[in-house]
Amino acid sequence: MHHPRTVGALMDEIREHHVEFDITAAEAERQGTAPDALDALMRRLRVPMIKAPLEVGGDHLHLADQFRYFSALSYANPTAAWAGFNHAGAAAMAGARLGREGLDIVFGDNPAPIMAAVSAPTGTFLPVDGGVRVTGTWKYASGVKHSDFALLTAIEAGAEQPRVRIVIVRTREARVDNDWDVMALKGTGSFTIHVDDVFVPDAMVLDPLEAPRRGGPMFKTGYQAYVAGENLGFTMGVCQRFMDELATYANAKARGFDGRLADRGAFQYEFGKGQLAIDAARAFATKSFEEADATLLAGLTLSTQQQQYVVSAMAWCTESAANTVSHLFHFAGAGALFNSSILQRCFRDAHGSVQHHVASNVAFDRFGQSLLATTAL
Repeated sequence: MHHPRTVGALMDEIREHHVEFDITAAEAERQGTAPDALDALMRRLRVPMIKAPLEVGGDHLHLADQFRYFSALSYANPTAAWAGFNHAGAAAMAGARLGREGLDIVFGDNPAPIMAAVSAPTGTFLPVDGGVRVTGTWKYASGVKHSDFALLTAIEAGAEQPRVRIVIVRTREARVDNDWDVMALKGTGSFTIHVDDVFVPDAMVLDPLEAPRRGGPMFKTGYQAYVAGENLGFTMGVCQRFMDELATYANAKARGFDGRLADRGAFQYEFGKGQLAIDAARAFATKSFEEADATLLAGLTLSTQQQQYVVSAMAWCTESAANTVSHLFHFAGAGALFNSSILQRCFRDAHGSVQHHVASNVAFDRFGQSLLATTAL
């Protein structure tokens, strides 16, 4: 019988391998993708399986525990967390929706399949006997160079009322560009993937409108709420790592004749406020996710209003934490600009996480609209 790991046990594994994660973080930045040693570590710790259904060997963590887990992982290694939450979301989606034949292909001889994923429907498919033929180009396929499969969204070509399908393609049947040249999230390897008239059997084709076969109501959640815990976990882990590294830096850094940064009253004031802002965002996020989880664990699906609140909370916490890092970075001086400094990496990655469309401040528009509509009644 499969025994899922608790979030505490999973976080202990991260701490036990902190040195390995820390060393490979710098290497990932240089390579633009996870080095082989990091890929091997993530497979060994079965990072892709942390939110997958129990029936396929997953740990089925819910939103609050996903948030805790990816906070710990991004603190140790941002590449592992960003690529890891993409892999985990894709493997969980496949595990919840594939039939028996598809499960055997993906999970049969692989205890932790690495799956890249792109939700934007920038490809097409044509139905043929036994499956579909897929063609298209998908950007931002995080972690794709080490992936076994790519989970991609495509639209039916030439149909009057085109259908949308999720297709799972073996990465070796695709072409991956070397086009990830960015200022933030440098090690995530979010390259563009091309598929040219590849046959995908019916067993590896999913209808996103059909109910999931296993895993419960968490897998009936809309995309943005579904990824909220893992996405915000990345941000909070990076921002807390910045705070801890800045404390170490401030105690050692003297700027000319001004003395140590840690001795400046202005810095002490802002640093204390900054940590409280990070703590407040973490507490608000945890509360929001735990409230959503209570509904899911009762066997109920999240309402549209509940999902809006979760997504808005994620966007607010992301913005608040990144703004805190941005404000405090000014105190660090020129020493923090060097590529060898973890401070600059955390600064860039915090702001990179704000750019992800699931953390967009458009969420505030929608939440405000719903509040005004309720008031109007």
